[in-house]
Amino acid sequence: MRSTTAALVLAAIVVTVSATLSTPPAATAAPPCGSPSVTVLSTAKVPVFAWSENLGYDQGGRLWVSRLNQGEVERLSAQGRRTAVVTVESPGAVRLGPDGLMYVASGTTTMNMLPGAVRTGRVLRFDSTAAHPVPHTFARGLGMPNGMAFGADRALYVADGALGVLRIRPNGSVDRAWSAQTASAIAPLTNGLIVDGITADGNDLYVTFIASRTGRVLRIPIHHPAAASTLDLTGPRPGFLDDLATLPQHRLAVATATGQLITVDTKTGRTCSYDLGQPLTAAAVDPVDSARLTIGTESGDLLSLRLPAH
Repeated sequence: MRSTTAALVLAAIVVTVSATLSTPPAATAAPPCGSPSVTVLSTAKVPVFAWSENLGYDQGGRLWVSRLNQGEVERLSAQGRRTAVVTVESPGAVRLGPDGLMYVASGTTTMNMLPGAVRTGRVLRFDSTAAHPVPHTFARGLGMPNGMAFGADRALYVADGALGVLRIRPNGSVDRAWSAQTASAIAPLTNGLIVDGITADGNDLYVTFIASRTGRVLRIPIHHPAAASTLDLTGPRPGFLDDLATLPQHRLAVATATGQLITVDTKTGRTCSYDLGQPLTAAAVDPVDSARLTIGTESGDLLSLRLPAH
């Protein structure tokens, strides 16, 4: 979620989240996790500079990748060939919207977190089917927007590293009342965010933090945002969690800066950790094969990973 220099700064920051939040019980004995099948989808021409901050699929199943340091979001073919590019300042999450357009966070830089910084963070959107997509502003006045996901209510939820978790209405305005209800649970440096509809009364948000003492993921019920709870994935070791994705059977896949992809069952708390050998930034589920993930890395390489059966 950051440039190379910023990563060194952020690695020294420990996030503290409200101690009153509940943590699911420890997982019971479970079968071995198995080994994933991993292949390289594309190799970065200029490692690190080509940092793949985030990725997502459009309605046609085409892959879009945010290149943070290059200030671009690019469309790739199945063979990893670049077929389109959109200029976006410090791009973060790139997500398919309910209107069929692609939405991308702009301003994913720690400069937007400095005291007195002008809030230049935005959310842009563009037509992914165009030969030369042109981005237009959807929401502005944000801090450091990074992770994003749309809810069933068509609102856009944003993990803002400077402002916490925000709800943006379909007209592009920020729902301040909703966002304020999460304040007691949110610490700075929120990172990835997904929506997972597993509760009886509506969807949950899952939010990661750049650094925490236990690899903490915050769960926020959309309809009861003040009733947040937590999942701890790496404790007692610190966890440097980046973006995450929703898997079938109530599971999450979380990318870590220490090179592991962690899967967690949100009902039982069972986790599996797969070492992929380099710092990871993001994960996106293949729209055709839900057992296959596309993984972004800090080097800029893109990996294709098939999870073992559970």
